[in-house]
Amino acid sequence: MPVNGIQVPYCTGRNIPSYEIPAGACDCHHHIYDPVRFPYRPEDVRNQPPADVACYRLLQKKLGTTRNVIVQPSAYALDNACTLDALRAMGKENTRAVVVIDNSVSDDELREMDEMGVKGLRFNLNSGGGPSKLDEIRTLAERVAPLGWSISFFMAADLVVSMEQFIRDLPCEVVIDHRGHLPADQGVNHPAFQVLCGLLRDEKIWLKLTGLYIDSEKEDFSDTIAVGKALCQVNPARCLWGTDWPHPIVFDRKKPFPNDADMLDALYEQAGSYENFKMILVDNPAKVYGF
Repeated sequence: MPVNGIQVPYCTGRNIPSYEIPAGACDCHHHIYDPVRFPYRPEDVRNQPPADVACYRLLQKKLGTTRNVIVQPSAYALDNACTLDALRAMGKENTRAVVVIDNSVSDDELREMDEMGVKGLRFNLNSGGGPSKLDEIRTLAERVAPLGWSISFFMAADLVVSMEQFIRDLPCEVVIDHRGHLPADQGVNHPAFQVLCGLLRDEKIWLKLTGLYIDSEKEDFSDTIAVGKALCQVNPARCLWGTDWPHPIVFDRKKPFPNDADMLDALYEQAGSYENFKMILVDNPAKVYGF
């Protein structure tokens, strides 16, 4: 059960969610930063403050979630040591991880990570997804598909449109982060919305209803909540949710941190019913990440 009154780093407010949190609820998207023990790559000069396992456990107590998926942050690039260390610390009974790798990884390394609880790869394509990158993604997808891993994409809405067929042809489960980054000023009118709807109907993707603040132009995130609600209505059985804690984009932009309890309440609004709310928090993550 959620615990009221906890002050969680990088989270505004001490209240708990307004709705009953089902047993086995999963935060499918958060990061761990531990620069004291695991220095960032030299090119990363954003200086994200530490957000370690102990801090994250406070967030779990506040929200009442018991399962989680650690997503490798860009500050570490291909060095997954921090993410894997956090995975070991939290244990694979209730924790999974999504890593960032390239084709230099060996099959033995893939099997070792799989045994630890790694269940996915992530690609940040917002800097571009040229032919060579797509070839690499396709090859990696073929390598991890037998392990049951998914591939997650952090990508702009325009790329969702141009890569539709590529996504459909991948031999593994595909996860789209942050509602496909539909721009707030266009929302459901952006061409990517119809593409996402088609992919959801055909069960070709899983969609993360995360990071409401990333593309929003409203203080209450009503614009991105409306987009999430419209997408969820298409196929709630293919939607996921996560906190995106410790909200690195908010830190980069020097904006106030969101209240994660309110973000969980906003999921209920997007889900439209408690049945869908539970499906998104419990049933869907179990299918994607093998809980």
